Amino acid sequence: MAIHLNLATGFEFPPFWKNEIVKVFPADSPRSGIENYTGNLYQDEVLLKFEGESSWWTMPLDPVVSVTGKNVIARRNVARAGNDGDRRGSIKEIWATDDYEINIAGIFIAKSGEVFPEAALRRLRRYCEAKQPVMIESRLLALFNISRIAIEDFSLPFTAGVENQMYTIKAFSDDAFDLLIEN
Repeated sequence: MAIHLNLATGFEFPPFWKNEIVKVFPADSPRSGIENYTGNLYQDEVLLKFEGESSWWTMPLDPVVSVTGKNVIARRNVARAGNDGDRRGSIKEIWATDDYEINIAGIFIAKSGEVFPEAALRRLRRYCEAKQPVMIESRLLALFNISRIAIEDFSLPFTAGVENQMYTIKAFSDDAFDLLIEN
């Protein structure tokens, strides 16, 4: 896609793009890690496995991870007797924490000698189509005590170059519950 800026002079100028230097810090650098997270997307090592497996799969090229959380609040609007002009709003009855929503996005790049990153995509598909929780390790997710996820959907959008394939995963935190009903 080409974007040109046509001025009244009749000359075409390319658009102005702000050039910023992207700083990358090694993992052992004092400037890397969760403590420097400032609300931007966080790129981190992500490891996946099923509960019965012994070895973890490290997702290539450190994908971008984001976490969204919310509270579940039952609100009730109650009719009030008299003139309560100074009271407004609803009564909040029940507070609970909802599941965390986790988004993981990255790209697979074919290794030298390969035309397409088929092995990585097959491995990703195995986790995404599983009908069971997936164990996950990430420094960002560890802050929220997330070690299991349930993958709701995944996408493999169009990616330029046959040797590249982008992916996105939407998942929810999955805590293990002991459900026991006693009579």
